Amino acid sequence: MKKSVFNIFLLISIFSQANSQTKPLAIEEFKLKNGLHVKMIDFGSIPAVSMACFVNVGKKTETPGQQYLANLTATSLSLGNEKYNRSVQDKMIYKLGSELGISSNNNYTEITMRFLNKDAETALDLFSGLLLKPLFPTADIKQSIEQTLNYNNPYKMDINAITAMFSDYVLFGTSHPVGRHFYSAQLNKITSKEVTEFYKFNYTPKNTTLVLAGNFEHAAMKAMIEKMFGEWTAVYGENNGAAYEVQNISKKEYYFINKDRATQASLRWNKKSPEAGSKDVIPFEIANNAFNNLLFDEIRAKEGKTYGINSSYSETNTSGFYSVTTQVRNDVAYETTVSFDRVIKQFYEKGLTQADLDKAKAALKNERLSIENPAMIIEFYNPLIYKDAGKRNEFIASVDAITLEQANKILKKYFSPESYKLVIVGDEKILEPQIQKIKDLVKLPVTNIEKDN
Repeated sequence: MKKSVFNIFLLISIFSQANSQTKPLAIEEFKLKNGLHVKMIDFGSIPAVSMACFVNVGKKTETPGQQYLANLTATSLSLGNEKYNRSVQDKMIYKLGSELGISSNNNYTEITMRFLNKDAETALDLFSGLLLKPLFPTADIKQSIEQTLNYNNPYKMDINAITAMFSDYVLFGTSHPVGRHFYSAQLNKITSKEVTEFYKFNYTPKNTTLVLAGNFEHAAMKAMIEKMFGEWTAVYGENNGAAYEVQNISKKEYYFINKDRATQASLRWNKKSPEAGSKDVIPFEIANNAFNNLLFDEIRAKEGKTYGINSSYSETNTSGFYSVTTQVRNDVAYETTVSFDRVIKQFYEKGLTQADLDKAKAALKNERLSIENPAMIIEFYNPLIYKDAGKRNEFIASVDAITLEQANKILKKYFSPESYKLVIVGDEKILEPQIQKIKDLVKLPVTNIEKDN
């Protein structure tokens, strides 16, 4: 590994903030004339920058027949552009000791890069070429689709991936973009032309926020940003985000998907969660921390039914639900559903103790206090989730302010034992005696996802 490559990774990995973790961070915000929103966050003492571009486009933006188009468009940004072909681009990124990250989820697309201050102009030039002038070469797009279909065939997928896919399906249905999933006949119709049009409509200055965090001179960085991104224009010129109403879950529903020769069973309980940015989020996270501990203590530690069970909630990628996931031996699949019902009922009826509250608060605050590099700070201030950076600065105080009464009130709102959608994936031949015990269980063929609306 070249010395410059080693140095930047070493510097960023030890980017400690021990003396300023609880202090509000200085954040400068401005907009370019084309509408691009920029945030600059002062963090640390090392002359390095982490940069992230958040585009308000994700799976939620796809129309029927466009399944996977948001992800495909995002990842195809790295295939070369009018400024630099892919080979030159990759060599330049390597010489900078940098790396490029591109991801797209239900709600947004994020493109990240990190670099030393001395390389800022070169890095911004590379980044702007990728974002503003992509080429989307036909052969590469086709190859990417082929690879996606080969590695994401529902008949070959891991059982946990199938469980997640069908959880979206039963929660939203194919009339909702999050409930739709790509399949061969549909995805093979997408070409470079569709990718280009999707890009033009959604990747616009007004639909994008650029965030930089680190120790750098603001005026110089602002001038470079204006130089590199100021001429970015949009064909359609609008903010093209999408939002959908999330339906409630009013009862227990059970679904089963067969996976031949599966050696274990995958279970995923899906329940209503707070919307991102809601005032319910912090007390919910406190309650969920305690619920996680109880699930592990009862179902893993005492009963030994699984190596792990987890109640997960992501404010950045939420579509209005949280999930409890586990993978178990085939012979205890049904027993695990009984254990879950018992544990969530116990949690709901007993509520949190002061000790539970204190432990959960400490865990949440520790997550914030353990942030030690600018990339993590950018995620903490995610501009598409946390519109008010000043309010986000008050996170520690907001956690401290939650009372036991407030946390238990939220617990009653989101942890009812009488409503969830459980998806089970496993070998039907092995599990049949167990799943027969589940009343009103619906068996879903894998082909159910092969529809657009």
